[in-house]
Amino acid sequence: MHKVRRPLGLLLFLTAQLPGCGAGVLGSSWVQVREQTACEAMNPQYCVGRYGFTVHNDGTFLVGPADNGVTIGGGLSAAELAQISSDAGALSSSNLRGAPECDSGRIIPGIGLSVDMTLNDQTTVKVVENLCYRGGRDRAVKLRDDIEALTQKYYPRPFPP
Repeated sequence: MHKVRRPLGLLLFLTAQLPGCGAGVLGSSWVQVREQTACEAMNPQYCVGRYGFTVHNDGTFLVGPADNGVTIGGGLSAAELAQISSDAGALSSSNLRGAPECDSGRIIPGIGLSVDMTLNDQTTVKVVENLCYRGGRDRAVKLRDDIEALTQKYYPRPFPP
């Protein structure tokens, strides 16, 4: 009987060591990114992001849970995962620990948006909270814009159904 060699484990390990490769598999600095919104004057079922939209570093996403516990899951395309991984990777843990940088302006009461990122050490950092940003404004805004695009694409209306 011949032994069949399966070098897949080694291949995954080596791929994860290369810059820009293996994001979402091994060597990723983030576990998940979550967007949540507030829309006080709307029916909660039609407030996109009200119950949260979470992207995991393996490319899966989760909508919810809603107040009744309902969740909906799915998967991102490889290009979508690569974009979020790039955005999250640009926000190094060292520059996420400082005070937030805030834009001037007024927040409309009852309207809000936050983006949290959970790191490998299970620390959760609020990268965006309305007009305030951690990790550098431009990098935080890029992550916010890209996860918002995914939320708009995958978050069902109404939710919960």
